[in-house]
Amino acid sequence: MRASLRLISLLLLLFQLPCIAQEEIVLADSVVVDTVVTDTTKIRQYDLLLEVGTQQLSGICMMKMKSPTEIIGTVINEFGLTAFDFEYNGKKTKLSNLPPFLDKWYIRKVLQADMSFFFSKLPLQLDALKRSRQITFSPDGEVNLINIRFKIKYTFTPIKDEI
Repeated sequence: MRASLRLISLLLLLFQLPCIAQEEIVLADSVVVDTVVTDTTKIRQYDLLLEVGTQQLSGICMMKMKSPTEIIGTVINEFGLTAFDFEYNGKKTKLSNLPPFLDKWYIRKVLQADMSFFFSKLPLQLDALKRSRQITFSPDGEVNLINIRFKIKYTFTPIKDEI
């Protein structure tokens, strides 16, 4: 069931993002599976678990990484509905297509700041603590981002190719 939802979500993303040609690269020691679209563009896929208190939002985060400072993508829940889209330009994250319950200025501001912190640390993959945000990278590729002030936890788990 979960594999079917991932496949549907991936197909929806592929229709949203223009793709020229795809070739999968599986690194021997790496868990993260990148799909190369062009020489410099990679697509990464993560299971995302967003926890706020006792509430949880789970889904799939797909990113098209044109460069370490230019990332676009989407977060899709497990039913295939878009939670939100994002664009990172090296400094700021711009969110779009938020549902009405997330489209509040204070929620948007926190999400943008958290995602910007995540994208700024993603290429380096070094644990960091900055003001009220902490990010940790585990050897298996899992990334945990915690907003200490608002008690929000984001868990990004790389999606492996299942054979």
